Amino acid sequence: MKDWTTTSHPLGSKPSYIRMRDELRAKLLDYEFTHFITLASNHQPLGYLRMRALLKEWDARVNREINGRKWAQRPDERLVWFAFPEKLDVNPHWHMIVQVDPHIETAVRAARTKRLPGIGEAHWLRLVKQGSFDCQSIESPGVIAYITKMSAEETHCEKFVLFREFMNI
Repeated sequence: MKDWTTTSHPLGSKPSYIRMRDELRAKLLDYEFTHFITLASNHQPLGYLRMRALLKEWDARVNREINGRKWAQRPDERLVWFAFPEKLDVNPHWHMIVQVDPHIETAVRAARTKRLPGIGEAHWLRLVKQGSFDCQSIESPGVIAYITKMSAEETHCEKFVLFREFMNI
């Protein structure tokens, strides 16, 4: 029986946005992420929609440099990533987990992919002059809990972005 005086959800269960975050975390463990990236604005007054547009442009520029001019026609070679916004009102930034294509067929593309940290940084700083970029290898699946921490907030639970949202397939 529901206890209306203490909760608006069944006793013993979690609110839906917390359940969604927990399910998302479990699903993300199915991927083999290689990089943890932070794209920061450094206190610039950018809202969610502008940060999302910057993320989309960054994704296009990085994929083009790594995969070549026809990158949009080869969705199987694109970076796989999930991005989670944080501190949207104060210091908006994205925390991302990225998986590079594990089946790289050409030496040229393999060399470019290894330069992902430098390529990603150059493009982010061209887009956000006072921004900052950090890229680290993923050493632990604990990074998933870290980047999804804000997705349990009711204001953030639907604001994460996945790479497929920017694909024209």
